[in-house]
Amino acid sequence: MLVRILLLAVFVGFSGVASADDKKADKPKSDPPGLPLELKITGKTTKYTLDLGGLSADDFKKAVAAAGKGKGRAPAPPVVDLTIELKNTSKDTVQVWSKGDPVVLTLELKGKGAMSAMPLVPMTLEFRLPDGVGVEAGKTLNFPLKSLAAGFRGASQLSYWTEPGEYELVATLKTGLMPIPKGAMDNGDGYGIITLTTPPIKLTVEEKK
Repeated sequence: MLVRILLLAVFVGFSGVASADDKKADKPKSDPPGLPLELKITGKTTKYTLDLGGLSADDFKKAVAAAGKGKGRAPAPPVVDLTIELKNTSKDTVQVWSKGDPVVLTLELKGKGAMSAMPLVPMTLEFRLPDGVGVEAGKTLNFPLKSLAAGFRGASQLSYWTEPGEYELVATLKTGLMPIPKGAMDNGDGYGIITLTTPPIKLTVEEKK
């Protein structure tokens, strides 16, 4: 009887930890912590149709894997209709980098058929300076996401779903914030380097009819 009670207590304890972890995962994250900005993904649609470009699932997966090794051309990533929303949760206007090479959005797709690749992409060598914009208190700065292409200049990281099912997508944005928040690295131009991460958004991929 005592053993049963102890096992039940342990189970309940672990259940509580898992529940707390799940709730934590559903909240926006920032580095450094406590920033007056929150990042989330919204979408006009969260249901998409699987399109492998005429390839079988096995051939498509092989093409993605080969592209990640610099062999062959990467398949086009899935087309989506999503928006990355950066919200100013403070009571004051802040300046945020909206574009430029230091601004990098990365994606993490989770699911049974999720794959990603970092193909070799030719790019020009000039450095594109960051451009700061004002975001008023309570307002948002939107970054449209039209495909699962991200990374440096929106092209160095490609994510794929390779079969129907349920997926979760998380976005992480590296950018600059003025005034410089506590704990952020000063870039020398009045901005602090920060990283924001969204809660996951659930996406459904259906078989093409």
